[in-house]
Amino acid sequence: MPTHDQDEPALVKMLAGEFDGNWKQLSVGIGDDAAVLRRQKSGLVWSVDTAVEHVHFELDWLNLGDLGARAFQAAVSDLAAMGAKPLAALSSLILPSAYGSKEVSKIAKGQQRAARALACPVAGGNISRGRELSITTTVLGTVGTAILRQGAAVGEELWLVGDVGLAGAGCRALGRGSRPSRFARIKREDRGVATCIKAWREPRALIAEGQRLSRSASCMIDVSDGLATNATELAKVAGIRVVIEEHRLRAALRPDLVRAAAALDANAVQLALYGGEDYALLAAGPARKRPRAARVIGRFEAGWGGVLQTIGGKAEPLNRGYDHMLPPDADQ
Repeated sequence: MPTHDQDEPALVKMLAGEFDGNWKQLSVGIGDDAAVLRRQKSGLVWSVDTAVEHVHFELDWLNLGDLGARAFQAAVSDLAAMGAKPLAALSSLILPSAYGSKEVSKIAKGQQRAARALACPVAGGNISRGRELSITTTVLGTVGTAILRQGAAVGEELWLVGDVGLAGAGCRALGRGSRPSRFARIKREDRGVATCIKAWREPRALIAEGQRLSRSASCMIDVSDGLATNATELAKVAGIRVVIEEHRLRAALRPDLVRAAAALDANAVQLALYGGEDYALLAAGPARKRPRAARVIGRFEAGWGGVLQTIGGKAEPLNRGYDHMLPPDADQ
């Protein structure tokens, strides 16, 4: 049984202190039956994301603070993909029976670190018991005109803002039990693996970048399920085809990914296409409107679905990236 300082009222009181920040967006924060937000003149954007132990993470891959921050950033990334500005968040924790105030405080400190970085206060939430640890984050944002997934047109470019493949490589390394050397003489490959592990543990929602992209993009999506899957989604909802050009994608890859791929005996392009959880931004738009920070990695044309145009000129169908709703032994 939990001790007295671990019961729900005590934990709620502790969390109210952790998340207090005198946020201007809130009229009523944690402690009542619901939060009250100040009225906004712009449109409201809602999204929700869940991180579940043994599905999205293992506890020996990161500490509880990093887990709290990671889950929060991943949820807010959906707002970035709409060109929205974060306003507030709700957090629901499912805690294993052994978890008490100490563990909850570590998670909350990580969430608060991300909340402050994103100017998105935690306004409330819920706590319950369960077999596995899970964090569900509901985020609310504001936007003038939201940028949707639908909108790509034949002849437009495929833009990438942010890095792809790093988180996938980091997840693969963690899954194998890889740990970069802590000694002074570190191989270049190990440095690449360390960068990729950090990218998986500490993603960043590209809020400012999403707002800038929204001024010129026809559509947008964040790269959570893998570049191939998310680029193909933009094409399918528009009823056209996306072509990812291998030579351009290779040019956009971080050197650390190439080093990590060598250390992991993996293909850097495949990691970029199918890794997932990078939270970079993909958008479509005409060349004349391309933002300075956007890198062209492909194009949209008549047809259906998505293909990779290899350096040799072949058109290879894009497979799907990670889908956590499929059985663990499914071919992904």
